[in-house]
Amino acid sequence: MTAPSQQPPSSLFVQLFAKHQCALNSFIGSLVPTRADVDDVMQETSLALWKKWNDFDVSRDFFRWACGIAHIEVLRHRRKTATDRLWLCEELIELLSVEMLERTELFDMRRDALESCVKKLSTEDRAVVELRYQAGMTVRKMADALGHTPRTIHRTMARIRRLLHTCITATIREGRGIRS
Repeated sequence: MTAPSQQPPSSLFVQLFAKHQCALNSFIGSLVPTRADVDDVMQETSLALWKKWNDFDVSRDFFRWACGIAHIEVLRHRRKTATDRLWLCEELIELLSVEMLERTELFDMRRDALESCVKKLSTEDRAVVELRYQAGMTVRKMADALGHTPRTIHRTMARIRRLLHTCITATIREGRGIRS
């Protein structure tokens, strides 16, 4: 893959849009009353993003930029269809927009912390995690494959989960500058 600055602008847009499309759709879905409204606003947002692409600063966060444009499109769509009583007031839409962005950021931080913490596990523990969550093995199959009892695998998984929880919490605290 080429560096973002070396890609044609349209290629970079497609790459970033594809990466964030599902999250953007969820963001819009949290602000509008029906699936049909989500589809309409998503279509309008996609068009607006493409039209405003030349104004986008690639050093900024694409998802936050896209959510800002989606927020404007939600308000436009609301004004067009405001006779429908299912719509939220604009102030509540604004509050939900901010909340959704904060939750997305926290989810991203937790996912990044999880990836980092899994890398810190011992080789044996990482193998257990991979068998369970990447290969999708049942505990019984894992026990057979590793030569342990299912009870031992359950205990091992519980220990690993505790380790990961502690590591993720500490990593996020460090990232936010929070002291325990």
